Amino acid sequence: MKIVEASLDALDFKYGRLSARRPVAERKLLASLGETGQQHPVVVVPAPEKGRYIIIDGHKRVRALVRLKADVVRVVIWDMGAAEALATSYRMNSQGGRNAFEEGWLVAELHRGWKWDLGAVAERLVRSKSWASKRLALVEELPEWMAEEVASGRLGAHAAANYLVPLTRVNGEQGRVLAERIRGLGLTNRQLGEIYASYRRAGAEMRRRIVEDPGLFLKTKLAAEADGALNDKQNRCLKHLELIGSISLGLARGLPEALGHDGEEAGQVRLGAAWRRCEERFEMLAKTAQSLMPGER
Repeated sequence: MKIVEASLDALDFKYGRLSARRPVAERKLLASLGETGQQHPVVVVPAPEKGRYIIIDGHKRVRALVRLKADVVRVVIWDMGAAEALATSYRMNSQGGRNAFEEGWLVAELHRGWKWDLGAVAERLVRSKSWASKRLALVEELPEWMAEEVASGRLGAHAAANYLVPLTRVNGEQGRVLAERIRGLGLTNRQLGEIYASYRRAGAEMRRRIVEDPGLFLKTKLAAEADGALNDKQNRCLKHLELIGSISLGLARGLPEALGHDGEEAGQVRLGAAWRRCEERFEMLAKTAQSLMPGER
């Protein structure tokens, strides 16, 4: 292990794909390097081509140095193979803030690329085999477009793993459209969680509206909540009224077919009796609402 200065042109970025871009952090790093220079060496291993090195850790620093038009970079050369170096770097930086996708990409590289069996991968990373299997499954089921969004930093890993991956399991195209809509809105994980939870509870038409303009949906939802929180009894009544409204709309569309001129007489009789009972209850509900709700008298 030794520290030397190497030309930036001599560095291989092949494992840069194992880490996601973090635009905010990279801008801060760029400013820091511009002000104080490189403080920590970049970890590399010798490449097959003489005089070249493969970056193991420090891709963000090297990208920043390239933007600053530096000629050389200080590197620490690890005398080991690339696969072992990747595993060693992970162990040394186990608290370094890798997200689940970055861990999954590393597992996939060691397992698929270097042909380590999953048990060996887990052992070298000081993790369980179950953990390694879950991380591998996460990235292998990830749509290519979403992997690119996460890798580029345009889509947060937490939002992707907890909201968009589950969404695309059900409807891949809507998941893609929703990701495109939320890109650039600057939504927090909490806000994205609210959009996803609302989508799961919604019917087809409301889902279409959420996907079409998630920003507008969120603003409308927040505005409604700002008008005043409801207590438990009021929330229960609100849900029941919304349910009655939805059922009434469905019946308005379905009754013409059920009671049409070609309907069976027995069915018409039973449906007519059910309607009269329903009408009596609606009348009771209408009188109660008119006596209690402002503007309904």
